[in-house]
Amino acid sequence: MKSSITILSVVLGISFLANAGSKEHPAELRLLLSEVQPGALGTEQYCMLVFDDHSFHSERAHRKLGKDRDRAVYEGKLSDRDWDALTAVIDAKQFRELKVPERAPTLVVNDPHPYTISVARQGGYQNMEFLTKASLKPYESELKPLLRWWSSSRSAHMSESEAPPDSRCALNDATGVFSN
Repeated sequence: MKSSITILSVVLGISFLANAGSKEHPAELRLLLSEVQPGALGTEQYCMLVFDDHSFHSERAHRKLGKDRDRAVYEGKLSDRDWDALTAVIDAKQFRELKVPERAPTLVVNDPHPYTISVARQGGYQNMEFLTKASLKPYESELKPLLRWWSSSRSAHMSESEAPPDSRCALNDATGVFSN
């Protein structure tokens, strides 16, 4: 009896460790893009994760009063042309060297329109956050090619996926931000 319990424990332990190592997506994250477009009756949130294997996970949510009313998930592979265009933008010297200072948490924001951009770099991530379109202005020349690429990829017809939303696309509700 003890030996069968030991064998069962070992098998369950190996199974648990194998499952614990699995990720939501097997490839490494290369790029995260998130934008929240405020509107009079609610907001639109767009999020895109691009992975090293050229696959992507994209979400579009209609939000009202801080809650999702509708969220659609799209997944697929970027064409070689789209991948090459994206990597040309994010690997350009001007973009790689872009340094956006971290901002202290803000309680009141006039005309909010948040963007979050994270690019995997050797040894970490190049993170950029903008709470308003005005805060993005000083970096517009470096960011415009990426935002144009993203806008065209969002407007391309994609079939909705049955995949669940990715936690990396969830908005952070840890700090309250009021719009003015």
